[in-house]
Amino acid sequence: MPINRKFLFLAFVASAALIGAGTALGQGGSMQGGMGGMSGMKMPMTKGSLKVLSPKDGARVTTTDIPVRVSVKNFKLSMADVGRPDVDGEGHIHVMLDGMNMGVLFNAYASKNFTLPGRAVTPGEHTLIFVLASNTHESFGNSMQKVKIDYEPAKAKSAPAAGTETGTPEVTILSPSNGATVGPKFTLNVKPANFTPALDLEGKPNVKGYGHYHVFVDMKMGGMSGGMMSMAGMVGMPGSNSIPLDLSAWPNGKHTITVMEVQNDHTPIMGAKPAMVEVNLTGAGR
Repeated sequence: MPINRKFLFLAFVASAALIGAGTALGQGGSMQGGMGGMSGMKMPMTKGSLKVLSPKDGARVTTTDIPVRVSVKNFKLSMADVGRPDVDGEGHIHVMLDGMNMGVLFNAYASKNFTLPGRAVTPGEHTLIFVLASNTHESFGNSMQKVKIDYEPAKAKSAPAAGTETGTPEVTILSPSNGATVGPKFTLNVKPANFTPALDLEGKPNVKGYGHYHVFVDMKMGGMSGGMMSMAGMVGMPGSNSIPLDLSAWPNGKHTITVMEVQNDHTPIMGAKPAMVEVNLTGAGR
């Protein structure tokens, strides 16, 4: 199927408006601006609960990266369902650094043990914010946990120097090819130009020439809520050019995958050229 470049451009612009809106955590507890509702609207709640077991509040962290262990009750963590329609009591975990907005979001996690990259985190006191989120990235404010740490790594890892590229960032999907038949688990291989993806810089200050990808399945211009576009279909925020995808929860048939280059703070890079590919999914569904 020919790629609709006009649609791709419009989707990219909408994503820019969405993410650039701030996505702050509102008084009702959910993230505004696409990750959890707008101010004045009913905020999503959950019966699930989240408890951070490690690091402890007030802990001194001496490792470069920050190991995390959590306990989750009455809530199913599922990476395969990230981006799928919301199901009560199902989703993943969002973790943020020193703020409650998408600009400082590390990533989405769906296990009870994971590691937060410490690169570009300055030594000293910081606050980690943990919150349960739905499949479509709606954050449940009543599950929020704040953990203060004293970050004193033996070997701090600084951010890289700004890139010297002068061309417009763009990304090309190398495989699968357009129209290819794929199983539920496959690898999306991409090639960037004038851009370096770095998973360990996500949620950190922007650095010219660096960032990561936002990957959508069947990204649509519909699903607007309060003037903002839904994050439904966003299946990952990878920081490498080899991207494992698990679409086992998606229905079989044709799907369009969109890859966007974004900055460390998750805002789109103006002028950057995203890519799309259509695949025929088989062996999936539940």
